[in-house]
Amino acid sequence: MAEVIISEAEVIREIPNYGFVVAESRRDRNGEERKSYYTVWTEERVEIGEKISVRGLLSVKLDEYTNREGQKKQTAQASINNPKIKKSDDVF
Repeated sequence: MAEVIISEAEVIREIPNYGFVVAESRRDRNGEERKSYYTVWTEERVEIGEKISVRGLLSVKLDEYTNREGQKKQTAQASINNPKIKKSDDVF
């Protein structure tokens, strides 16, 4: 597994007793804002809307689903395992 460090990620959703989801914002070549989402598996508690930095082992799996129009879609689901979490003003 690869190690990943995500700085200034925003906590957007809690997964009770399992972890939470963070969003990482960045600008692409055209200046448009893009977001990447990561599920962080931990028992550590954080607040929704809080900015944090996360360091841990990255795993990615293919997720299939059916959208509202009935079409089958695929997406990559990224997870961070064995995370170390710091508040946004702390640095790794």
